[in-house]
Amino acid sequence: MNEYKITYTTDPAVTGGTGTFTMSVTDRTEAAAKKFFRETAKECGRVFQSIELLRTDAPATKRNERDTLEIIRQMVADLGSRSYLATAFEGCFEDAESNIENDFGDSMKARWLHADAQLNAANSTIEELKEQLEESKKDWEAAHAAAHEIADQKDTEIKALRAQVLSPDDLEDVRQLLSDRAVDEEHAAQKAAEDIVKYADRPESKEFQDAVRMHRNYVSSLEYTRNLLARVSEAGAATRAA
Repeated sequence: MNEYKITYTTDPAVTGGTGTFTMSVTDRTEAAAKKFFRETAKECGRVFQSIELLRTDAPATKRNERDTLEIIRQMVADLGSRSYLATAFEGCFEDAESNIENDFGDSMKARWLHADAQLNAANSTIEELKEQLEESKKDWEAAHAAAHEIADQKDTEIKALRAQVLSPDDLEDVRQLLSDRAVDEEHAAQKAAEDIVKYADRPESKEFQDAVRMHRNYVSSLEYTRNLLARVSEAGAATRAA
């Protein structure tokens, strides 16, 4: 934009006095600057004398922006509401008005870019959660397989015990061993639960996932040990009663 210095005098009949003054006007051309002066000069009692170009890189004023906005708005309106430009500019004129009046820097593109960035971030989070879910599924399958393996081992132990005729003293020894084992597994499960709480703020960490896996294993094993302990106790009681 061009910045002009306009020199003018005042009309004594309007201002009650006379003198020579200057004012700065920013516009595209000298003719446009003179036109703006004339539109505002009469009621103020100003009389044009001369105009001088000060610089050609002046920033646009809000008046310039408003005038330009109205020109563009009218040009788009003349094309019709169903024109390609009318569709492309939908909502843009309102943003421009708000920017001018409130010194904002909003735009449809900026909002779209922001929304797109949020969508990409959400998609990234979804992918991370999917990966974590897959890892958790693998952990569950591993724990399930380990539990079956433990169960199979216990079944083998039970069959071996049933194949033997145990004395009441032997049954009592077995009961005590299982009781001690249940205590150890209970402590181990509690320790794993404490580790889960300890690393809960980092669910993706190896420590947290190991703690979850170990807790599941110990809880499964503890349940089996307790069931076995109850059966051994019942067998001992039956043996003693016999």
